[in-house]
Amino acid sequence: MKITQYISILLLLIFSNVTLAAKDGAKFIGSCKQVVSVGERFKLVYELNEDGSNFVSPKFGKFHKLSGPNKSSSSSIQIINGNYQQSHSTTYTFLLSATTEGVFKINPASVRVNGKTYVSNAITVKVQKKTSNNSNAQSTSGVKKTQSGVIQDDDVYIKTIVSNRNPYIGEQIIVTNRIYTKIPVSNLSLEKAPSFQGFWSKNLTDNNTKLKQSTKVINGHEYIVADISKYAIFPQKSGKLTIEATNMKGVAQVKVEGSQRRSRDPFDDFFNDPFFNRNVKNIEVLLNSKPITVNVKALPQAGKPESFDGAVGDFSFTSSIDNDSINANDAISISLKLTGTGNLELIKAPTINFPGDFETYEPKISNNIKTSNRGVSGNKKIEYLAIARNPGDFTIGQIDFSYFNPADKKYHNINAGPYNIHVIKGKNGNSSGISYSSSAQEDIRFIGQDIRHIKQSEMILKPKGEFLFGTSLYYLLVALPIIALFIFVLVYRKSEKRKGNVKLMKTRKANKLARTKLKKAEKLMNAGNNKEFYDEIAQAIWGYISDKFHITQAEMSIENVQDTLRSKDTEEGVISGFVDVLNNIEFVRFAPGDSSSKMKSIYEESLNTITMAERAFK
Repeated sequence: MKITQYISILLLLIFSNVTLAAKDGAKFIGSCKQVVSVGERFKLVYELNEDGSNFVSPKFGKFHKLSGPNKSSSSSIQIINGNYQQSHSTTYTFLLSATTEGVFKINPASVRVNGKTYVSNAITVKVQKKTSNNSNAQSTSGVKKTQSGVIQDDDVYIKTIVSNRNPYIGEQIIVTNRIYTKIPVSNLSLEKAPSFQGFWSKNLTDNNTKLKQSTKVINGHEYIVADISKYAIFPQKSGKLTIEATNMKGVAQVKVEGSQRRSRDPFDDFFNDPFFNRNVKNIEVLLNSKPITVNVKALPQAGKPESFDGAVGDFSFTSSIDNDSINANDAISISLKLTGTGNLELIKAPTINFPGDFETYEPKISNNIKTSNRGVSGNKKIEYLAIARNPGDFTIGQIDFSYFNPADKKYHNINAGPYNIHVIKGKNGNSSGISYSSSAQEDIRFIGQDIRHIKQSEMILKPKGEFLFGTSLYYLLVALPIIALFIFVLVYRKSEKRKGNVKLMKTRKANKLARTKLKKAEKLMNAGNNKEFYDEIAQAIWGYISDKFHITQAEMSIENVQDTLRSKDTEEGVISGFVDVLNNIEFVRFAPGDSSSKMKSIYEESLNTITMAERAFK
């Protein structure tokens, strides 16, 4: 149809005697599937045979809303014997997901037509347990036909992959959460983090790197695959432990088919042309993995060494001493180094039995732990310091380290030493006769002596009959609480008086509130949320001006701001700063194109302007 025909129809409608078809009244009806399964997505449609407004959505209760309301409308015009009949219909569509078994009621929705409110019918939906045909999001029972604008279970899903479901206590397991998708997905966010109750966990994912993507063909369909998160976990007890489900949320883009109902309105067809509508729809999706049960085995008791203290993995062990001949009251250092793959951070320091004539300290432990896709590895360095207090020849016993290797299911024992130490008498001899035999230095032994030294320090004596009562100090101490209470009352009343002065309080808090909003805006800037960033920046500037200069919301405009600031003898630099910031914010918010590159300059300009204003009004 040509454009001239469109204009002719409009002119006929305007200048002719138009007779509308008699209406029996507006009808507003809701409909959806009566029986659905847990996890199933279904449409809820409200149809109105008029052009409505002020649509009020119902509460969905146990159902999760994925999208909606998506409004569509159609109209038709008929000319019969010179009479014109016009009809109109409006449809509101929701996409819902069932989450819990049971029978649930969706309350009516409402809409206004010609000033009158119409209420739809209530809808009852029965949610039944998932059947075996659709219980697995990764089902391979056949290729599903994708509905227009609806996401199927196998279009996008996440799966938790566990490297070993039958580990030993303390054995390293790699847990990977992987996404599979056939459709574009964006804005992925974690709704519920993985829960590892009964495990010690280590995150292996670098949050600063982009997801590494690959392709995989499953049941004849090509999927984009990416690892969302990866953890190394170490079970801490035997028995059945559950790795809880991971929940994520994102936005999927799906193609929609053309409308099944063709409108008679020529302009409706024109604006629904593919040039203007790319036949795609953004739908919010919830992705849930399945809980996984891990059967943890206890470590075998056969062949378990006495020195075993929970190390599980594959390790090597080295030991060294810095000196084997020292003077009395000098220190020696013994260094142990554990290297390998496994629960390094949970390994306790091996015990070294030093002679009683050595003063010992708590060992210094430094970890050099590395994480990769293969798990946790690295080394742990342990340094022991001891001081020889008496001369002689001493022996530090053998140092044992034991671990269990799940690969060969055997215990391994590594030892170092013993070390023979020769302690030479110092130049001044050893006069103390005291040796500390514990790291806490609480157990003290006296060597070669039966009697302790008599205390020879000066004694402090007080005259008999001298009391604090009745002295000047006594009365001063009695008066102090009363003076403190009086000062507190004065300060409290002054504080309450300030709080009663609303304008004064707003002025004092203006800078603090503005800077709080600027900090929030900075976080939004770093996250790349353009719209929320500019909204927060605008609120910070307008809120600061309102609180600082007592301008009501009804009077807030750039012209009133300029007049108010000039009336307070404000510097022109401050005035122009506020005006420029407000103009720049409004320009960038509503100007076409990408405004993300300008966020930093707007943020710095806003911060500098508020800082200048604070300096000017000090």
